[in-house]
Amino acid sequence: MWCLQRAYEMCKEAGGRWTLCSINPGAIWGPPLSSRLDGESINQCLDLMSGVMWPFAAEIAMGVVDVRDVARAHIAAMENPGASGRYLINARSGFLLVDAMRVLRREHPKQWVPPMVGPKWGALFFSPILGLPRDLCAAMLGRCPIIDASKAAEDLGMTPESYILPESTISEMAAALMAKGMVPPFRMPIVPVVLASAILLPVFAALGLSLGLSAVGLLRR
Repeated sequence: MWCLQRAYEMCKEAGGRWTLCSINPGAIWGPPLSSRLDGESINQCLDLMSGVMWPFAAEIAMGVVDVRDVARAHIAAMENPGASGRYLINARSGFLLVDAMRVLRREHPKQWVPPMVGPKWGALFFSPILGLPRDLCAAMLGRCPIIDASKAAEDLGMTPESYILPESTISEMAAALMAKGMVPPFRMPIVPVVLASAILLPVFAALGLSLGLSAVGLLRR
């Protein structure tokens, strides 16, 4: 957000020598062109398909838009001389991970897709491990954002019916990842590992303490 603010400050400082407008999408999903693994949405989809999020998908709400619609919005902004300011683009606000879970379980039943919607406390507890700050997770949990994309509809032709449906976005993204061989057959789930560690560590600590005390008792004899 700071970068965007600074960009508009630079535009103002330029004194009209150039103009600026920005495209501000929701979460960007969609079929990748390459096999790079450094994209956040790529990793989210891979985590859903390979078992990292198993057995729960978090009910985190956000706007979502297909990467091809993002490209279309950029082209429309460049071709429209009157385009200016910030443009919010959004196909639909919803529970992206839960929606993706349902699509992926239906279309890829052999993958390790979570079978259940996770409890809110679980999402809050595990969100930092998955790279989402806990305060941001709390703001997004269970509440759909209201995103006004009317400006993009009026100036750029990004009308609600013109967006690619999120279900199609998720389906085509997963199919592309499978076709490129990017989906691992299995990766260790975070939730069971953390829970098992939370249970076993105190047990091992107590066992170690007991053995230590027993050894001290034997030495004193």
